Amino acid sequence: MAMKWLLAYKRRRELFLLLGLMGLAAGLRLVAIGRDSLWFDEAVSYLAASLPVSRILDNTVQSSHPPLYYLLLHFWLALGPDTDGFARLLGVLWNVLLVPAVYLLALELFDQRRPAWWAAGLVAVSYFHVLFSHELRMYTQLMFLVTVGVWAYLRAVRTGRWAWWLLFVVSFATAVYTHLFAWLALAAVGLYALIHHRQRPALERTVAAGFVLVILFIPWVLVLVGESQKELGSMRPLAQATAGNPIKPLISLAFLTFGMSSRPWLSGLVLFLTLSIVVVTLLEARKARREEQAGGLLLPALVVTTVVGLPTLVYLVRPFFLPDRTMAAASPFLMLLLAWGTTRRGTPLPYLVYGAAVVMLIATGLYLVGGLQKPPYRTVVEFVAAQRQPGDAVLHTSDGSYLPALRYLDLHDHAVLAGDPDPRKPVAVYEALGGEVWSREAAGRSGQRLWLIVALEHSNEWQEEQAGEFDRRYSRLAEYSFESGEGEIFVFLYDLAVLVENLPEVGDSAGRLGDHRLNLWEVQQPTLSGELWTSWK
Repeated sequence: MAMKWLLAYKRRRELFLLLGLMGLAAGLRLVAIGRDSLWFDEAVSYLAASLPVSRILDNTVQSSHPPLYYLLLHFWLALGPDTDGFARLLGVLWNVLLVPAVYLLALELFDQRRPAWWAAGLVAVSYFHVLFSHELRMYTQLMFLVTVGVWAYLRAVRTGRWAWWLLFVVSFATAVYTHLFAWLALAAVGLYALIHHRQRPALERTVAAGFVLVILFIPWVLVLVGESQKELGSMRPLAQATAGNPIKPLISLAFLTFGMSSRPWLSGLVLFLTLSIVVVTLLEARKARREEQAGGLLLPALVVTTVVGLPTLVYLVRPFFLPDRTMAAASPFLMLLLAWGTTRRGTPLPYLVYGAAVVMLIATGLYLVGGLQKPPYRTVVEFVAAQRQPGDAVLHTSDGSYLPALRYLDLHDHAVLAGDPDPRKPVAVYEALGGEVWSREAAGRSGQRLWLIVALEHSNEWQEEQAGEFDRRYSRLAEYSFESGEGEIFVFLYDLAVLVENLPEVGDSAGRLGDHRLNLWEVQQPTLSGELWTSWK
C-alpha cells in the first residue's frame, strides 16, 4: 500500500513539475509576442491563411512549403482578434507542447529522468525556441510533429502495438505536409531501422510506413509539378546561388541551439560554446560507445546529421539559399544531445551544458527586454495611412514592405513597383492577395501625390536606383526615416504634378547624387509634421 502511494506521489510530483516547465515556457513566450511587426515571410503566412481553403490547397501563393500550417492558421485566425499577438499564439502553443514531447522522448531514449528534465528545461528557456514562437511560420509546428513522430516510432518498435505505428504515420504525414525537410528526419528513422536490421518486423513495418507516407504525399507533388513559374515557387531557394560560407555547419548548429544575436560578444561566446560542446560530445560519445553506455544517442544524432548535415553538404558543394531556420526540425534533438551531456561524470561536458543553459537564459532575457527586432513595417504603413490625403497613391519599391502593408491596411491606389531584378513572387500572387504591381510610369500617373516606401532588405541597389529616379523626376515634399534593430525604412512624399525639370535651377538638391541615385543614408529627419513624427517615433 505504501509503495502504491509513493509511486502515485512521484507521478503527481512529476506531472506538476512538467506543468511548471510548460508554464515557464508559456510565460517567456507571451512576453513581447505582439511587439514586432510581421516581416515578409510572416506576411506570406498571414495572407496565405486569409485565402479560401481551395486557394490554400492549390498553392496560390507559390509557397516553398506544403499547406498544412496555412490551413491550420486559416481556422486559427477565425477564433480570435485580428492582431499579430493572437496570430502568433498558434506557434506558442506548438512550442509549449514541445516541452512534454521532448521530455517523453528523452525518457524513451535514455531511460533516465535527469536528461529528460534537462532536455525539457533547455527547450523551455532556449532563445531559439522563444524567438521562433514569435514567428508566424510553421517551424514550431514542425518541431513538435517530428518529435512526437520519433517518440511514437520508438514506442512502436519496443511494444509492437499498431496504435503506436499509426501515431508514427500520422505524425510524420502531418510533418511532411508542414515542411519538406521533415522528409530528412524521416530518412534518419529509416537509417536507424537499417542499422537495427536484425529487428526484422520493425524494419518491415518501417518500410511499409514509409511507402504509405510517400503515397499520402503524392497529391502535393502533383501541385508542385503544376506550378506555372517554378523558379518563383517551391524550388526558388535552390535557384538562388549564394557565396559559400565554410563555417556554415558550425553557424547552423549554434543558431539551432542558441538562436541569433546582433551583439558581437554574445555571438562569439555562442560560437565558442558550440564548437567546444561538439568536440567534447564527440569524444564522450566515442568513449561511451566503448563502455556500452551510448544507448539512446544514435537516433538523435542521425536526425541532426540528416536534417542539418545533408543540406549543408549540398550547400558546401554548390552554395544555395539555405536559411538556418529551415533546419529547425533538428533543434529538439540537439537539446536531447545536450541533455545527455549532463550524465557524463568526471568530464567538462556537464559544465559546458550548464554554461549553455546560462547563455540561453541571458540571450532570452536580452531579447524580451530589448527593442524592436524586426523592421517596423506596421508603424510605417499606419503612419502613411494617417498622413495620406484623398487621392494620394502609395508605392513600395520592395515586396518586403508591401506584403506586410497588405496585412495591416486595405488602401486604394496601393502597389508594389514592377521590375525587381530578383523577383520573389509572380505578379499573379500579388493580385491574388489583393495587391497591384505598377510600373514607374504608371505610378507617375497615379494621382496628385505619391508616397514612396523604400525598405532596403532585398535588391537594395535596384531600390536605390528607383528611388533616385523618382527624386530626379518629381518634387519631393517630405522625407521620413524609421529605425529599428534591423535597419531603416525610408518614406518619401512627392508632388506628381510638379516635375523637377520645370523647377528653377537652385543647384544640386540635398539627397541627390550626380548619377540621380538617391543616397538614402543621408536622408534627414522629417521636414513635415515633426510633432506627429515624434509621437510615432
